[in-house]
Amino acid sequence: MRFRLLLVAVFCGLNLSAQQGDERAETQTPRVPKELIPPAPALSPDEALKTFKLQPGFHIERVAAEPLVHQPVQIAFDPDGRLWVIEMRGYMTDIDGKGEPDRTGDVIVLEDSDGDGRMDKRTVFLDGLVMPRALALVRGGALVAEPPNLWFCRDTNGDLKCDEKTLVANDYATEADPKLGLRASPEHASNGLLMALDNWIYSANHTTRFRNTDGSWKREPTVFRGQWGISQDDFGRLFYNSNEDPLRADFVPSVYLTRNAHYRNPAGVNVQLYEDKAVWPIRVNPGVNRGYRPGQLRSDGTLATFTAACAPLVYRGDNFPRDYDGNVFVCGPAGNLIKRYVLEEHGAGFKAKSAYDKAEFLASTDERFRPVNLNNGPDGCLYIVDLYHGILEHRLYITSYLRQQILDRRLDQHTDLGRIYRVVSESKPPGAKPHLSEAGAEELVKCLSHSNGWWRDTAQRLLVERNDSSAVRPLKQLATSGGNPLGRLHALWTLEGMRQLDSPTLKRAFSDTHPEVRAAAMRISEPLLKNQPELVGELLKRVGDAAPGARLQLALTLGEVLDPRAEDALAKVARQNAADVYIRDAVISGLAG
Repeated sequence: MRFRLLLVAVFCGLNLSAQQGDERAETQTPRVPKELIPPAPALSPDEALKTFKLQPGFHIERVAAEPLVHQPVQIAFDPDGRLWVIEMRGYMTDIDGKGEPDRTGDVIVLEDSDGDGRMDKRTVFLDGLVMPRALALVRGGALVAEPPNLWFCRDTNGDLKCDEKTLVANDYATEADPKLGLRASPEHASNGLLMALDNWIYSANHTTRFRNTDGSWKREPTVFRGQWGISQDDFGRLFYNSNEDPLRADFVPSVYLTRNAHYRNPAGVNVQLYEDKAVWPIRVNPGVNRGYRPGQLRSDGTLATFTAACAPLVYRGDNFPRDYDGNVFVCGPAGNLIKRYVLEEHGAGFKAKSAYDKAEFLASTDERFRPVNLNNGPDGCLYIVDLYHGILEHRLYITSYLRQQILDRRLDQHTDLGRIYRVVSESKPPGAKPHLSEAGAEELVKCLSHSNGWWRDTAQRLLVERNDSSAVRPLKQLATSGGNPLGRLHALWTLEGMRQLDSPTLKRAFSDTHPEVRAAAMRISEPLLKNQPELVGELLKRVGDAAPGARLQLALTLGEVLDPRAEDALAKVARQNAADVYIRDAVISGLAG
């Protein structure tokens, strides 16, 4: 017996044993002959650009590449257009993932000093990190996720280098905690750190949301969302996904759905949006983890469906044509592509369909092209974070089949590269570089009506963080009489974040011409409804609202009001919308008593 155990140990040391990703009694027979598989050398940045195929009307540009950036996994633009990057340089540095415990990860800041759209200066803000994975810019600093810690990091002397770290949480991305050793799983751990319209920070793969009020961090429980990446639309609805499940969304703010302990799993969150998950690569894809299974690859050797869907992004820029507004782009790094989904409204929700027939928005013939994150840029363009890495799968899940695929094409070599691209419309030049760090309150309030969602989000964040009393009056004017409904919406949420809402502003917003503004006003009025009966009376006038989204929010908000009039109205809403599952469950969730 001891001799047998010794043999097992020797074989494991020589990597001759089965891989951790193998499943019992499964035959892993390659389905694509070797002679039909092209080589996959590491290409130079210029060579890589030639491998892309995009839909007509667009072109792709390099923003940064090695040696300026290495193994990027997430980016964020600061108020002056500098590009902050998380580099996870410990991820799969070889086929056995031996570099994970090393303090090689960092946060860098890239700058374009000559305005040509290409970054040319690198500053290391924070280094010596173990597998950092998420980033958000807040309050003049950065939230940085280094499992299991979430740090608030600041530069206090203006040299763009972190000199102050404050622990916000010690239970973030615990599945990837280095203390777990070989059991640490970066594929299934918290990430994202999205500052949403409601002034809360949400994550994928995590059940806590965060908020900073007057310099102190607050946390609340929330629902589990997806695997890698999280986004929002213009109205604050959250989008996420997982590897084989390309797109889901919340139609309802999840905080409402836990009100009634006697009614489990009400509808409205984690809603599947798509009807099929087919992908259409432009190269053969034998190097996917289950490529030996029937149906995983088509007869031509291309990947048939998503196996590594991640990083959904709602396009909210202003460089692309208008019919791209609100579309969702999804990364498919296993197939070396980016898919575009078009959303179609269905009552208070929507469905997603592929924008193209048997084609993708963007695809590459380079097997090392690994899009792992997407961003809306301040210039209105779509930014792509390319890990540019031969090995995509983590060591915990690599099968014997995939290991051989990696070795055959030497995908385990040149693992410290990385690129960042932007996709630009050929019908419109990229927008101007922002300079918002020194902008005054009046200018920031104007930015809340900008055509680019990045500007609106950034202006709202800065106004809330500064809490400047001089902004209150123009914000209320914008909320009640602004010409752009998105500006009115952001003004309301900015006032909420500054705790400057009042009844006159809300009463006018209840009857706004845009249903999403009305819905937002209902939602953020709830703290005031408890002590202002006249405001409840104004709210009750919205019973019978023609817009599905406004009716849904009315049902949710009425459940927060302890007033007989509200109960009668809730019963009327229920009768009028008996066939709507989301409104039905909104009503039931409010019956907490």
